[in-house]
Amino acid sequence: MANLSFIFFFVWVAALLLAIWRFRIAQMFARRILRRASQPLEPIFPHVAVILPIKGVDDDTEENIAALLRQDYPNYRLLFAVESEEDPVIRVIERLTAHLPAHKVEIVVAGVADQRGQKIHNQLAAVERTDDRDDVLAFMDADARPKPEWIHALVAPLSYGEHIGATTGYRYYVPANPAMVNGVVSVINAGVAALFGPFRRTYAWGGSMALRRKDFFAFGVHSAWQNAVSDDYVVSYVVKHLAKKKIHFVARCMVASRADFDWASFFEFAVRQYRITKICAPIVWMAAASGAALYLVTLVYTFVFAIRGLMFPQGLPAYEGLRLMLMFLSLYSFSVARGFMLLRGARLLLPEHTAALEGTRKWMTFGYPIVQVVNLVALVIAVFGRRITWRGVRYRMANRMRTTVERQVAQAAPRSEPEMAAR
Repeated sequence: MANLSFIFFFVWVAALLLAIWRFRIAQMFARRILRRASQPLEPIFPHVAVILPIKGVDDDTEENIAALLRQDYPNYRLLFAVESEEDPVIRVIERLTAHLPAHKVEIVVAGVADQRGQKIHNQLAAVERTDDRDDVLAFMDADARPKPEWIHALVAPLSYGEHIGATTGYRYYVPANPAMVNGVVSVINAGVAALFGPFRRTYAWGGSMALRRKDFFAFGVHSAWQNAVSDDYVVSYVVKHLAKKKIHFVARCMVASRADFDWASFFEFAVRQYRITKICAPIVWMAAASGAALYLVTLVYTFVFAIRGLMFPQGLPAYEGLRLMLMFLSLYSFSVARGFMLLRGARLLLPEHTAALEGTRKWMTFGYPIVQVVNLVALVIAVFGRRITWRGVRYRMANRMRTTVERQVAQAAPRSEPEMAAR
């Protein structure tokens, strides 16, 4: 029993150090958002081709496209990439862009993908319509709602030097309603968002990333995408590991995404994204799963045995229960403080969504253990299998750059299914 207590003490120390580290990351996130968002943008305006793969019309499609059309940037054009000419989103795009010159907007019909993910298939079709006049390729997801300075902020760091191979933003889930599942999604995503920052940790996120067009081909992204399903994990691998360049995180390019899930759609979505992570970045998946498990096991163990005193035979000092309770409170307190820091950063980042974000407070702070239970369940389920279903298409992933398109599957009316991964 003494040996078990000794071992558990070191487990608790590891969990506490992880909790302190996560708190510091959240603290830096809140500070970084405020500091970097207030810095003026340099007057650098390369020509940008903005590529938006899109399918179907969701509740927020029109507002997101309208936000993209309000960009405060003088030198860009838009390429909307769709699978089929029959897609109803084409009519929405044409209506919203009718006032723009013809050279500013192009709708690219990519056709059905048979050897890669449909999203990448659409993106590659749009890339083929770019040319040497396009200095930068910027990629955006249809569920993201960019601020007016999004393009300018995203491309400006590419001027810092050739050591910057790509830039990226990330998303912050804003609950569409007070349902518990949407609060849980927002909290899980906030923890991922806080990790973006230093070059060594930053992965590209497909909903808000940019590369120089020449680098897109020179680094080998174009080739690496040919049989892939995850656009951003492949970009991250190529830029960081093959080209040996840096990915620069742009805090101002955090975009709001609407979280509108039920539990079934959440687990379908979360398991898919974690399965992609497990295959494309197994160390990231392992870190996320082990961190969640370590936190929960330590928290539950200290709480249960402090309350019930089941692990202590008669005759041991009475302070053992108090000691365990203090261990529990120290771990729990750092997770609560972390939640307040993340919420503070979110309010600074998206002040227009303050009311909706306030609805996540209980899950961000005192309800965080419940969030981690849900998160760990999705992480564990993702281990089993290599098949994913995305927007009505089933894929089997052999590795990050090799995918088999198996068959079309039945799908309900389109709804927002943005990407989430434990980055």
